[in-house]
Amino acid sequence: MTNEEMLREYVARPYSRILVPDSSGRYFAEVLEFPGCFSEGHTPGQAMDNLNEAMAAWIEAALESGQSIPDPVATAGYSGRVLLRLPKSLHREAARRAEMDGVSLNQYLVTAIAARAGADDVAERVADKLTSRFRLVAQMQMGMAVTTFSQPEPKTISPIGKLAEGDTTQYQYVGRGVARRESHA
Repeated sequence: MTNEEMLREYVARPYSRILVPDSSGRYFAEVLEFPGCFSEGHTPGQAMDNLNEAMAAWIEAALESGQSIPDPVATAGYSGRVLLRLPKSLHREAARRAEMDGVSLNQYLVTAIAARAGADDVAERVADKLTSRFRLVAQMQMGMAVTTFSQPEPKTISPIGKLAEGDTTQYQYVGRGVARRESHA
């Protein structure tokens, strides 16, 4: 397989491509799995064509520097099994709290991780983004002009439980399991 064929094969994979219009009427496009890989264009199609070229250049540079190319998020497989090493004191405390709650240690840890990761909130935002993307793709395929877009407001979430009254700390999901914490006092 030639280098060009390999690049085309990578670009054809189902990577997460985001298309966002800006206030000047241009379109900004990026690939979530490739940090710093983005482009722009006067039309959605031009922005995506430019993005495919940027992807090929990004992949080529990564391969030349010996980096591995990440798999598309859409095809990542997760078994649901995690080997977790804890300090003995943390293991003891988690087991004690699980017993107090009347649940297994596994269920306690799953609940704690879900609360910290904001799993319900993340799933809701992913569903909203997918709906918006499908709508955008359908409009582009039908040749309809898309003139307005709105970015959803970041939701305020608390890692565990509810926010205390007056607490204005926001945790905004920014991708790949990373949350940005902003305090607005």
